[in-house]
Amino acid sequence: MNEFVTWEMLVNYSTLVTIVFMVVEFTKNLKLFDTLPTKYYSAIISVLLIVLTHLQAGTFELWDIVLYVLSGIVISLSANGLSDFNKVIK
Repeated sequence: MNEFVTWEMLVNYSTLVTIVFMVVEFTKNLKLFDTLPTKYYSAIISVLLIVLTHLQAGTFELWDIVLYVLSGIVISLSANGLSDFNKVIK
């Protein structure tokens, strides 16, 4: 990666999954969020980033909130899968 994160990067699925994973891993142990299950916390982060990206691009539509939430769930599950990938199965 040769540049910092940009709004244009956040419209790419794989970049958004990576950013959500990174933000959640960095902040999930804060006292403010430690009672919220990680899968719900990552979904909130995903939806928030999707909404902010569309607001910044000027493409936000109220009717699309359903699509933002569904996309946020998919991104959240993918980001959580990255976290689970290296767990030792007992």
